[in-house]
Amino acid sequence: MSLARFLLTLKARWATAVLVLAAVMALTALVSALLPKQYTATSMVLLDIKSADPLAVAAQQQSGQAAAYMSTQVDLLQSERVARAVMAATGMTRDPNDATHQLWRSKTGGVGDFGEWQAARMKKKLDVRPTKESGVISIGYTAEDRQSAAQIANAYVQAYVDTSLALRVEPARTSTAFFDERATQLRTVLDAAQAKLSDFQRQHGLLGIGGAEERVDVETARLNELSSQLVSLQAQTGESGSRQSQARANPEKSPEVINNPAISSLSAEVLRQETRLNEMSARLGDRHPSIVEQRATVTQLRSQLSAESRRVAASLGVNDTVNQQRLGQVRTALEAQRTKVLDLTARRDEARVLQKDVQNAQTAFDAVAGRSTQSATESQARMSNVSVLKTASPPALAASPQMDVNLGVAALLGSVLALVVVLVQEQRNRRLRCADDVPELLDLPLLVEIPARSAAGKGAGLSLPRLGRTPPKPGASTGRLPA
Repeated sequence: MSLARFLLTLKARWATAVLVLAAVMALTALVSALLPKQYTATSMVLLDIKSADPLAVAAQQQSGQAAAYMSTQVDLLQSERVARAVMAATGMTRDPNDATHQLWRSKTGGVGDFGEWQAARMKKKLDVRPTKESGVISIGYTAEDRQSAAQIANAYVQAYVDTSLALRVEPARTSTAFFDERATQLRTVLDAAQAKLSDFQRQHGLLGIGGAEERVDVETARLNELSSQLVSLQAQTGESGSRQSQARANPEKSPEVINNPAISSLSAEVLRQETRLNEMSARLGDRHPSIVEQRATVTQLRSQLSAESRRVAASLGVNDTVNQQRLGQVRTALEAQRTKVLDLTARRDEARVLQKDVQNAQTAFDAVAGRSTQSATESQARMSNVSVLKTASPPALAASPQMDVNLGVAALLGSVLALVVVLVQEQRNRRLRCADDVPELLDLPLLVEIPARSAAGKGAGLSLPRLGRTPPKPGASTGRLPA
């Protein structure tokens, strides 16, 4: 359909279009007047969200986490738990025979949970809108009574604050119970480890790990001293044994015998008496009494010298025996000291293991006790990261129905509907509106076009069709239908 034909059709059927538009406007006004008024009360809260550092590498991730946090808070506001807290605060669940319960029974037949049904019903009237790029959330609630709308909106804010705080505190309380129980267990382990270490120190005479270290050092020094003594006695015993063997084989050539003062004196005396005997033998005969006496003296001195030499040689054997005995004693003492040092070292190492067990138990107990204290502190928290920016007040104007908005929408939709009705009527009852409709609708050539009366009054006559018109079919009528 061309624009000219559309305008002609609209001009011919303007009454129908106006009637349809007026009907739509009247119906909209009637419905808007009959609908109950709805009031929307709005409150606003601010969430303390740490802003992302623009210079940080993970700034985009932090922004995504902030957006996810805001979405979580919106879901929390619309959750059934918050709705049940609102119902409890506003007293919706106190009277089982009120209008709301009766509506629930009529809708569900009393089957199901009233709280769940009412929470879903309240969610439809709740409007939660987070502000872009900020931590502000707008909470609106719609009700038929302006006082009820403001009361429930404020109840939603308070329930949301309490619920968010409870969600932060409940894990801390659960953790506190767990850490307290674990701390008790670790305290028992620590006491057992400490008692075991104390018993071990008491049984073995250790006054702590430091005392054990000092005692091991003292005993080790004594062991080193005995080792030095053993080496020295071994050298002395070897030397005394060599001298004793030499003295037994040739006592006269033994250094101890030669260097003995008594033996030296006797040797000198023997030499002097032998010299005197030789002198006397040259002057006197062998049987002279003086010679016999002198020879007896020399023989006696030689006997004394031999006896003294044997005594000195025998004394070397005594020294060697004493050295052997001392060497055996030192060796026995060294073995005993070595055993003692090894035993003290083993005790010290065992005491170290026990001390390490005590330290580990103490560290574990301190860590759990610290966490328990922290959780106990967090469980007693009364501060929330939610701040109320605006408290809902009873609205002065109704949110719906809005007569001006509804009439504007009705005018737009009524105009469209009027055009549709006009076009439908035109399609069902086609009429010739212009000269171009003759060949299009009747499939006939246009021969003559009679001007309108105003044009005829000016002397205009019949107009012939322009060249290029479709020739008439054989037997077709050449009349002109009136416009």
